[in-house]
Amino acid sequence: MWRQANAFAFALMTGIAPLAAQEASLAQAERLFLAEDTAAARQAAELPDGVDEETEVRRLWLIALTHMRESAPRSALPHLERLVTLSPETARFRLELARALYLVEQDDRAQHHFEYALAGELSLSEIATVNEYLRAMERRKPWQGHARVALVRQSNPFQRSGEEYVDIGGHFLLPLPQVESAQGAEVGLGATYLPRIAPDLHLRLHVMATGQFFEDSALNRWHLRGEMGLLSLGDHAEQISGGVSVQGAFGQEGQILQGVGVYAGYQRRLTNRTRLAFRVTADRLTYPTAPLLNGPRYTASVEASRIMTPQLMLESGVMVTHHHTEALHNRRSTATLSLGGQYAFKGGVQAGLETQITRMRQAAANPLLLQYGPERSTRLSVTARLMHRDYTVRGFAPVLVMGYETQSSNVPMQAYDNFKLTLGATRNF
Repeated sequence: MWRQANAFAFALMTGIAPLAAQEASLAQAERLFLAEDTAAARQAAELPDGVDEETEVRRLWLIALTHMRESAPRSALPHLERLVTLSPETARFRLELARALYLVEQDDRAQHHFEYALAGELSLSEIATVNEYLRAMERRKPWQGHARVALVRQSNPFQRSGEEYVDIGGHFLLPLPQVESAQGAEVGLGATYLPRIAPDLHLRLHVMATGQFFEDSALNRWHLRGEMGLLSLGDHAEQISGGVSVQGAFGQEGQILQGVGVYAGYQRRLTNRTRLAFRVTADRLTYPTAPLLNGPRYTASVEASRIMTPQLMLESGVMVTHHHTEALHNRRSTATLSLGGQYAFKGGVQAGLETQITRMRQAAANPLLLQYGPERSTRLSVTARLMHRDYTVRGFAPVLVMGYETQSSNVPMQAYDNFKLTLGATRNF
């Protein structure tokens, strides 16, 4: 009995001793940090593996702060990244990560974490400091880049429909082109250049190129759009922009579309957590091979986002478009409502979900499809995004996007179901 008691006591002591030693070492490191002996504090914080999560967070936080105090933000970054992975709900970790990213001039990522930190429990002085950082990044950021790659499967390359013929009064007419499934890739590349021409005033040069490439090269399409204008910056992350645009679409048969237009935009942070943005465009579109489609197109959109917590952001938007073509059966109006959100889970997983509902109506029936009347279509699109912040390649995190889109219509050829899989990359994590 005495031997068993001694054995139990020995086992208990050997299990607790390492934990007690680790706690004592960490407490000593914190005292050294307060005494501004950063090198000794960091050395004392280097504990062996196997500690509990709470102790690991304290250790990483102390090591990161010692690096930041020594003006070594690059050395602090791995520890701060790990802290945000372990505890994405803690605003102070995001704030320090954003500050380190700002110091190494990774402004896009820094802005992402500064804005999420504003949704947490920060003091008034910290909030003011964050806004100063955001304003400084707006002033010094000369360009932005955009890129995407998608694998696209479409049931009909022309109308995304499974219908093979037009049925008019029981007579099958107008056989459509081949309606077998088309496998393709969609690529998008863009850039925005913002050279400063005066305090708070920038020249804005933007270009975006997109292309769809299918197994049948006759279906390939390219689209180019360029914008040139001015961008004015103000308090509360206010941005006012406006300018002119040109665009063109091309296929193997040559130019399909050309257009010129104007645009204007406005966005502002209403509160530390809420952002609102407006944009309007007016384009004059010309179709060299189909002049009946010529005419102006007007678009207006409003978007709002609110960061509820350092883990959760909600987004919504409304967009209205009217294309006034010479042909009444192609004159159409479209309205889209979108709702979505993003959530950061503990452990590094980040997920997003967006739903869009689009309603389209045409002014008159297609002369070839009179029995159906003017087209009325409703489209539902659901898109899910998934990424893990610990898996990166040269500072970019891969993003998997899965989408499903279905459209119902009183014109059967305009009804379809589509799936889309996109593999992209982001720096906003």
